[in-house]
Amino acid sequence: MRSMLISACAGLTLWLGLSPSPAAASGMTLVTPGQLTVAYRTDDKPVSFIQDGVPSGLYVDFENAIGARLHLKVTFISTSFAAMLPAVRNHQYDTAAFGVLVTPERQAVVDFTTPVGYSQAELISLKTAPIAKVNGAEGKTIAVTVGSALIPVLKQIAPGVTVKTFPNIASSANALLAGQVDGLFTGQETTAQLLAKHPEFATSQTVTSGEIAFPVAKDNPQLLKAVNGAIAGIMKDGTFTKIFAKWSDPSMTLPDQLYQDYPGMPHLNRSAAN
Repeated sequence: MRSMLISACAGLTLWLGLSPSPAAASGMTLVTPGQLTVAYRTDDKPVSFIQDGVPSGLYVDFENAIGARLHLKVTFISTSFAAMLPAVRNHQYDTAAFGVLVTPERQAVVDFTTPVGYSQAELISLKTAPIAKVNGAEGKTIAVTVGSALIPVLKQIAPGVTVKTFPNIASSANALLAGQVDGLFTGQETTAQLLAKHPEFATSQTVTSGEIAFPVAKDNPQLLKAVNGAIAGIMKDGTFTKIFAKWSDPSMTLPDQLYQDYPGMPHLNRSAAN
């Protein structure tokens, strides 16, 4: 029924003598015709959160840019990370403004776009007992958020590590301050916020923990193709570089692999963004 409605709308557009949007012309399936329905989080600053009552953040701006390229209105609906992938699979959302680390387990549930980033993580420890390298965590107890895809990454780099899971980053930080763990392993964005808040924290080198992409239902290849085309344009014309500069900590850089994925993508210039 949904496909019939899209076809009917496209036919009416042509009958009126108008040019169909890229979305209509592609014949893709959307939750709501003419609209890109996007899941987002209200608490994942700076990539997907609510600010002044409005969906905001790096990946929210990215999805808005995708919608603009596809001539689609973008509607954001809040959800949790745990519920997001099954909901995209079941066509409750077209995609999600989430930084989803691509893993084989997740690829069994949904398809993923071309990369929109690479997850970069750091190990935080106390300045009084610093752990300078991630592989230096072997034999130590490290806090990681429960269910995080960083757990196998940490175990691969430091096979002798003991992982202790906590429900959120705040409880992990409190455990480190209380001496219950030797360090905590988290994403680079969160690391920058914790270092600004806790001068007693030190950090390790940055490690690339995996590819980040947006999810799309497996039975919607036309949408995946259209979104991938939009992503390529957003990367190459500098739109993403500007969005990244707007939302990321000044200490953060774009991973080299992203420039290799999208040849010609403008390099990050903080002074030009200010």
